[in-house]
Amino acid sequence: MSAIAKFQSETDWDVIAGEAPLLARVTSSPATLEELAEVAGEVDLVKVRRRVARLERAGVVVMKADRFEAAARTIESDRQEGMLTSISRYILPYVAGLAHDPSIGFVTQIDLDFDETEQRAFCSAGEQDLRDALDDLSSRPGTGARLHTLVLIGTSDVPSEMPGKDRLLETLKRCGRQRAMSSLADRAVLRTHTALFDDPAAAETLVRSAAAKTATRGEGKLFTVIYAFCANERVNGEGR
Repeated sequence: MSAIAKFQSETDWDVIAGEAPLLARVTSSPATLEELAEVAGEVDLVKVRRRVARLERAGVVVMKADRFEAAARTIESDRQEGMLTSISRYILPYVAGLAHDPSIGFVTQIDLDFDETEQRAFCSAGEQDLRDALDDLSSRPGTGARLHTLVLIGTSDVPSEMPGKDRLLETLKRCGRQRAMSSLADRAVLRTHTALFDDPAAAETLVRSAAAKTATRGEGKLFTVIYAFCANERVNGEGR
């Protein structure tokens, strides 16, 4: 298995986005068709096999013996639609959910005194160390794993003080606008990272630790960062 597979095809993007739970399961560890059916909540194995076949055709899943596994340890894909569509489909549900009910996961916003060089460095790295740590945790053997998503937002277009939930959503809006401007895009970051965790509390601890580490780098008003982390089913209204 290679370290990273990067896909830029619009068709592959649709498959990856639509089958995130199955892809996260095989990225965590090889799985049988029956195990994938359990993740999918589907009893018809023929239907599950067809869904897995889409991932195989996209090149992100391969079959070895009687198990399916990811073609790479980490699957990356750039957005294939407009910025507004990408934000509304993959980022806004998490930020809006946590803004209105922080108890469903973890969310924090940190204002920093980063100069332009530091802003570009942070946005380019996109918390790679944190994402690697989450991948390592996801790869540990276990049962009953649940799908969780990390959302990382950073922008130099810092909004003024306002109620917390309003500021979270305003920051997302400004970040999306900045990412669409070629002259300023390298000073803003929008990333999501989805994986299965048998120990979600440990995953949340990793996110909290990364946020705390960032907070020590200098409080200010030049750059702002949001860390958001919660289970996917909570966003869809199925969790606590």
